[in-house]
Amino acid sequence: MDQHPDQVQVSQDGQTVWVHSMDGSTVGRFSRRFGLDVHRTVTEQLQGAPQCLHCTHEVPSHADWVLFCRLMREHFGIQVDVGLLTMAPA
Repeated sequence: MDQHPDQVQVSQDGQTVWVHSMDGSTVGRFSRRFGLDVHRTVTEQLQGAPQCLHCTHEVPSHADWVLFCRLMREHFGIQVDVGLLTMAPA
């Protein structure tokens, strides 16, 4: 699957990463403060699919970051470089 460079965005302060699908949906958000959200595309949701694939609401660990990167690849074929954020392993 082709990947557009703007599909993965990092906030200026390096605290949040957003991932966008090719239909423009934001399908992933990783926040160093609020955890991670992995959602179906808006297209899928409009067809009746539930929103969340994997969501947490707590301060994430390094393992959560690695999981987020893996889920983006598995669900959407979007490669998020684990080295994009520096998080201390637990």
